[in-house]
Amino acid sequence: MGATAFYLLVGALVVVTVVKLAQPLGMIGRQQGELSGLRREKARLSAGKAGLEAYQHGLATDRGVERAARREGYIRKGDRRLVFVPEKGKPSIQPAGKARKEASEAVPPD
Repeated sequence: MGATAFYLLVGALVVVTVVKLAQPLGMIGRQQGELSGLRREKARLSAGKAGLEAYQHGLATDRGVERAARREGYIRKGDRRLVFVPEKGKPSIQPAGKARKEASEAVPPD
């Protein structure tokens, strides 16, 4: 076997080795990206879980149950429910800045 054939064989082995090593390295990069995404998702879910646990803890008291029921639209016996209906053509919700400006420009009646 000549020197040229030897160098070709060594070169081919180097190329094959580099190609075989590149695949796992690419896979490691993809897995690290996926892992960081899963960690972000876990943090988001943990924050949501903490909020739900706080809500559940609030429901352990009579006051918490009443507050939750009122949020759902229930009222106590003897209470009155008020429903505000906007006038036609007028927006029901104004931006906070606009409402503040209008209130500051209001002139008291004589």
